[in-house]
Amino acid sequence: MERRGTIGWGARLVPPRSGGRTVVAGHSLEATGPARSDGSESVPLELSYRISAEGEAVVSLGGDLDIVSADVAIGYVTNVIGKCDVPLAVDLASLDYCDASGLRALERMADYAEQVGCPFRLSSPSESLVKIMRITGLDRRFLADHVPAQAIRQ
Repeated sequence: MERRGTIGWGARLVPPRSGGRTVVAGHSLEATGPARSDGSESVPLELSYRISAEGEAVVSLGGDLDIVSADVAIGYVTNVIGKCDVPLAVDLASLDYCDASGLRALERMADYAEQVGCPFRLSSPSESLVKIMRITGLDRRFLADHVPAQAIRQ
């Protein structure tokens, strides 16, 4: 059964897209609206989660994580943390764009997970996102476990 309804400004539930993978649990959310002030067309934020074979909740973020979609993404991830009493990974492989509000959203997700004792990690960040994390110092928080120390300092 397809669930559709308004979640918040510019957000609607859409059926999960498994991309050839089995979606064990969860649903998808797509946030739409003008994402950038430069006049370029907005790319919706797509959110879905599943429980991996290892028992980890994996939230997939796709599209744009920006000032328009950040609060929706935070709400979605905190909801998944509340529903699933397992470690959480945020998969960024399909993330096309992330502005300062998006980076702050990732921090807020991690802060909430830490407060409730839920292990939190990011997976598959793009090279450009890793570069921005290094510039802003967020690499020490999000990439320290995955990248050798000398690579982070460069």
